[in-house]
Amino acid sequence: MSSFPIQIQLRESRTDVDASLLDGMAPQDLLVVESEWSAERSLVVQELLRNGVDRAKWPQSVHWNWAKKAPMLGMLESSGFGLVCENRWQGVMMTKTASAFARLAADKGKPLVYLDFLEVAPWNWAIPELGRSGRFRLIGSTLFWRAVQQSNEEGFHGRVGLHALPQAESFYEQGCGMTALGRDAAKQNLLYFELSRQSAERYLQTGDNT
Repeated sequence: MSSFPIQIQLRESRTDVDASLLDGMAPQDLLVVESEWSAERSLVVQELLRNGVDRAKWPQSVHWNWAKKAPMLGMLESSGFGLVCENRWQGVMMTKTASAFARLAADKGKPLVYLDFLEVAPWNWAIPELGRSGRFRLIGSTLFWRAVQQSNEEGFHGRVGLHALPQAESFYEQGCGMTALGRDAAKQNLLYFELSRQSAERYLQTGDNT
């Protein structure tokens, strides 16, 4: 596993903090991620229940389990990326490079990086109903930036595709410059997004600060 230094921010003070972006996660790394995150997930669920928060407003990845996703990293087309700060995993992403193709007219049928899963640690979740703002910011945008970079490295010219959870739709469309291409009945009716090569160039130049 390789790593290089980056910076993220404390959400409340907007203070920069040193972190590491890691490539080449192994299945056992996802087991560690789940062991670090599971207790916090449980606390969040208990707090949501205790406060009577409508389930429609719960974090939509609250049921995810990274240990169950670990075997997927044994596939040749799958890659794992993570962001570490304060000796804890702050965010994780999995991508695929061989089974998805562009739908946008300009590059239709050409290969792209498919962003399979991206999640930040539960202590970074912003949950207004619980008065939680989250500890760190810039994690999702940093991991997405890495996916665009991976696409360039693969010769895919920055093309990235994904199916977004409803709560993440505005992040991918407004924050990342992706194009929504309709809901996919084969993927739980999630909205499919794609990043064109032109939008990828803009994203790598400007990044995102949300």
